[in-house]
Order: sequence, then structure tokens, then C-alpha cells
Amino acid sequence: MSYPIDSSTWRLEWYGGLSVCIPEIDAEHQRFIDLINDLNEAIVARMDVEVIKRCMQALLDDAAAHFAHEEALFKEWGYPAAGEHAERHVQITRALHEIMGRFKRGGTEYEWIEAGLEVKQALIGHLVNDDMKYRDYYLASGRHSGGASHPGGGSPGQAS
Repeated sequence: MSYPIDSSTWRLEWYGGLSVCIPEIDAEHQRFIDLINDLNEAIVARMDVEVIKRCMQALLDDAAAHFAHEEALFKEWGYPAAGEHAERHVQITRALHEIMGRFKRGGTEYEWIEAGLEVKQALIGHLVNDDMKYRDYYLASGRHSGGASHPGGGSPGQAS
């Protein structure tokens, strides 16, 4: 039996408390929120499994690019918890691939809703629990000058 679900209760909204004070990373995090909302909207609206899988694949692709970007910044900064943070990325990526496997195998509506919640929890939990640690390091290091996110306070492509 299917029950109507109010998709607005599933929606995530960006707010300043999620900011890591690095504009391009914040933009990537906002894109994550949009992709999570797209996935959960597809699940709640009972869209075709192919639409749901495309939404999930977009999240996987975006996560891979975003995690690589964060890890490159950590290397530039000499972030002391870079290894631990990268391991969290591996764990999250593994979990997302496992969830994608469940979508590929089919399943019940309940299982899809559960999977959508797991994706939401994994990515938002990572942002508020793990990413805030490097935000604090970044701000304490003095690299945050006028919103620039690159060591030396320059813009992308500018010499440091």
C-alpha cells in the first residue's frame, strides 16, 4: 500500500550555518543539497527507477569531484587531519555505491525511501560533522582573507 508523502518535509535548504567560509566549496555543498533534493523528490514522486538511478549517479559523480577538490586543498594547506578526512570520503563513497546497487536491483518503495534518507544523512552528516573541522582549521590558519580560498589569499590561477 502506498501513502502520499509530503515532499516538502524531505527538502533540505542551504543556510549560513552550513558554510565552510570557502566560496567554491560552499557552492559545491549547495549543489549537493540540490542533488539530494532531486533524488528524494524523484523517490517521493515515485518516478521511474531510471530517473532515480540518474539522480543517484549525478550524486556519485559530484561527490567524486568534490572530494578530490577538498583533498587537493588539504594538501595545499598541509591540513593535519587530511588522511582521516580522506578516509571518511572513502567510506561515504562506498556507502553511496552500495545504495546505488540497491536502486539497480529494484526494491520496494519503502527501501527506496530508506535509501534516500541514508544518502541525505551521509552527505549532510559529513558536512556538519567533518567539514566543519577543516573550516575551523582554515579560519584559524589565517587563510580566510576577504573570502579567498587559496593559500596566500589569492584567486584561482593567481600566484601565491
